[in-house]
Amino acid sequence: MAQPLSFNAVLAGTLDRTPRVIAPSAGYAALFLAAVGVLIWGAEALPEGGSGFVAFSTLFFGTLFAHSLFSASMYHAVLPTRGGLFGSAWKLTLAWILVIVIAAIAFSIVVLFFSLIGASLGAGSGTPGQDITDMTDQMRENGTFWPLFAIFIATLVGLFWFAVRLMTFAAASATRGAVHVFRTWYWTKGAFAVLGPVAVLLIVLPMIAGFWLSGVLISAISSEIPLVGAGLVGALCQLPAAYIGHGFAATIYDHLAPETEPVAD
Repeated sequence: MAQPLSFNAVLAGTLDRTPRVIAPSAGYAALFLAAVGVLIWGAEALPEGGSGFVAFSTLFFGTLFAHSLFSASMYHAVLPTRGGLFGSAWKLTLAWILVIVIAAIAFSIVVLFFSLIGASLGAGSGTPGQDITDMTDQMRENGTFWPLFAIFIATLVGLFWFAVRLMTFAAASATRGAVHVFRTWYWTKGAFAVLGPVAVLLIVLPMIAGFWLSGVLISAISSEIPLVGAGLVGALCQLPAAYIGHGFAATIYDHLAPETEPVAD
């Protein structure tokens, strides 16, 4: 571990590991797809109110655990591990809950920031029925569109940087027998120049391709395909991106994670 990192090394390692994660995780991939289908069904069928919320929350956490089983099975196929698969999946689920909370807080801050700065730059309007096109025209006229757009792009780049820096948290949580989120932060210090471009190539582009393919397939199947069916097609089309992404994350972990670490607090 802690091996030298380069674009070619990460790409070669990803191409080597990606085919090796497919077969060992096949059963858990099927379980995850089934959980996604049940979750989408629940979103439509469950009643409103407290009981419906509790039931949907249960389905959501069940789906998250199924995803963690699928993810952990891929990491276990190509990395040294501590503990069994179900224990690793539980640790990974807890890590994902923490990341989801962090992401929700960050999203709320970004939305609040742009709401406030949009109003201060004249993006808001009291005119009833005004849509986003009218707001954009108004911002162009008073010269605030491009500054706000530049801030928006910088925010997206910052969020992408943050996500790349946390790229090894799932592999660590699934293989080290403990929840790892911010403890992995220093592992990727100074590596964004390599990891950023590779992440675009091996994660962002495959996900975009999966969304495009799912749109094509759903249109070809039927214009009236049920929501559950559409969701399952979309999830199925994202499986190649998941395999590539886990091969990529396992490679980064293998290169950057220290051999030993301090005992967790």
